Amino acid sequence: MIIVLTSCRYFRQGFNVLIEEFLSETPAFKNVLYVDDLKKVSKEHLLKAKAIVVDYGQSDTNALNALMEIKNKYEHSYIIFITRDACFESTIENILINTIADFTVDCKSCVRKLSTCLAHFAEAEQQVTIIKNTRWYHLEKEKDLTKMESILLPYIVSGKKNKEISRYLNLTGKTVSHHRRNIYRKFSVTNLIGLYKKFDHNV
Repeated sequence: MIIVLTSCRYFRQGFNVLIEEFLSETPAFKNVLYVDDLKKVSKEHLLKAKAIVVDYGQSDTNALNALMEIKNKYEHSYIIFITRDACFESTIENILINTIADFTVDCKSCVRKLSTCLAHFAEAEQQVTIIKNTRWYHLEKEKDLTKMESILLPYIVSGKKNKEISRYLNLTGKTVSHHRRNIYRKFSVTNLIGLYKKFDHNV
């Protein structure tokens, strides 16, 4: 099953055309669920979903937070974002998108890239490919974030407390607290509000 999150009927029509190309070789693609709100997706459908395609055309941090919850609960789902460069202008959105998405494509080239992605998916070649926005990539390098700090940062900027983060990532609260302090130090801030202000001013 594939879940497609979109409120655009043209996107649905285009995706239907794309899926029809694979039906003869991949019958599993017949089962496509289109929704315009993640709250409408049942737990049963999420358990069956092999891929979630997100038509992310405008800023929606609530949707990103919901998708991050889904990514944590249903790790088997391969999340594909169809987005636009403008959606990467916010550093917080940038961090969340790059954490949630297994595959991110700009809408201008989405047909070609999504076709390739689905072909690999059909052949069970689900290598995780994250195409990061260059601004966030350079920010990671500039601040010399460790791998663990990069993993924790999306949870921190989404407003989650240390207890929640430790539960999601199976870490001790002490470990999360230690890395949170290091992140704040590297961005020269003392709290989450300071971190938001840094991102608002493009760090």
